Amino acid sequence: MRVLVPHALTAARIPLGAGAIIAAGDDRLVLAATLITVCAVSDGLDGWAARVLRVSSPFGALFDYFCDYLCFVIAPWMLTRMLLASDPSLIREAFLVLPLLTSALRYAQNGLTVSSREDEIRVLPGLGTVFFAFLSVTAVFLDARRSVDGQQFAWMMTAIVVLFSLLMVAPIEYPKLTAYRGASPVVLVLLACMPFVATRFLAAVMLVTGLLYAVAAPLLLRKRIST
Repeated sequence: MRVLVPHALTAARIPLGAGAIIAAGDDRLVLAATLITVCAVSDGLDGWAARVLRVSSPFGALFDYFCDYLCFVIAPWMLTRMLLASDPSLIREAFLVLPLLTSALRYAQNGLTVSSREDEIRVLPGLGTVFFAFLSVTAVFLDARRSVDGQQFAWMMTAIVVLFSLLMVAPIEYPKLTAYRGASPVVLVLLACMPFVATRFLAAVMLVTGLLYAVAAPLLLRKRIST
């Protein structure tokens, strides 16, 4: 019975992710961003539950990966497309296919590693797809589409999407938050609050933190290993 708890938390992301895709397609962007954020909270809780209950398994890790692709790639990809829908461009559409490809490659590569191990792997090559997800989520919560000129926002968003997509398959190791004691609970609490309390402030904090992590985390990890 214990094993059902983390699996239930993981499975909950399927209707949440599907709901986010539907909401984004209906141009209910705030709802879509909120559902993706709830998915991220669930993603943090299922791993925690598996560790506490000592029921971690390769199946659970792969199940988590498949649900992640729906919630942190497909749903935010749809949200990103809707954010840029007011300024259509064939070139930009071609660029937006990139995260679908690179994330699939990342999950295939890392899935082989995760499925062959019983213990939790805290460092994996490539940037986590959750950081791609929160580009569009924070853009919605910050109402960036209205704050920045239309074309300027569209190309800036596209450039960051391309960068994060390439980092997903880059041979650069990124530590999980669980590698840093106390970091994961703090982030989960902030994520849980973000859609409902101090939304713009917390979204700005998350955006800046995510960008800094993408740049600085590999350097910090290398320094940590060398010392």
